[in-house]
Amino acid sequence: MKIYFDGCSWTKGEELENQEEERYSKLICDELGAEETNLAIKGGSNDRIVRNLLVENHIEEYDLAVIQMTFPVRTEYYMIRKGEYYDKCWRRVNPSNNYSRWLHGLDGDIRKLGEKFSDHSDFWKYWYMNITNKKFFDVKEKIHYETIKSYCANKGVPLIICSINTWSKLKFDFVLTTDKNTKCKMGHPNKLGHQIIAKAMLDKI
Repeated sequence: MKIYFDGCSWTKGEELENQEEERYSKLICDELGAEETNLAIKGGSNDRIVRNLLVENHIEEYDLAVIQMTFPVRTEYYMIRKGEYYDKCWRRVNPSNNYSRWLHGLDGDIRKLGEKFSDHSDFWKYWYMNITNKKFFDVKEKIHYETIKSYCANKGVPLIICSINTWSKLKFDFVLTTDKNTKCKMGHPNKLGHQIIAKAMLDKI
């Protein structure tokens, strides 16, 4: 049995002392005697998740997919630079959580938004503050959600789809959250949090 996992820092196991042994994907695979493929990265976007699913991998080779969607304000772009240690790569664009709070009418402070971007900060700051809006990201999230579900169904691969976006109106199998007993310093699930997530998903499987 092979299980495909993708997502952002929550699925990667950020802040755990031993990511590869303590994250929920490993716990699930250990319980089922399955082979784990975990492609999650810190700051990853839904764009990246869909690209991985449709372009970079062969999902039909797996017996189950567990996809953890993230905040729809994140994105990526393809950069080409000559003469550096990389010529071509996908670059993450990950605005601060304050942007999401501001977008949803909460107390977010986006005055330093441009400082989050390693490249083209002026462009991305303008794009987020003048071009995009809540409607744009709601629709974008819906497109990613339906694409993931439809693609896995088309390939005959059972899917558990979840998210950390508590503002979403979409129907996920799980919306992952943490409380004071299950979170690390930066808000990611701690060891107990990952155990709780694993148990809930195993019950559904």
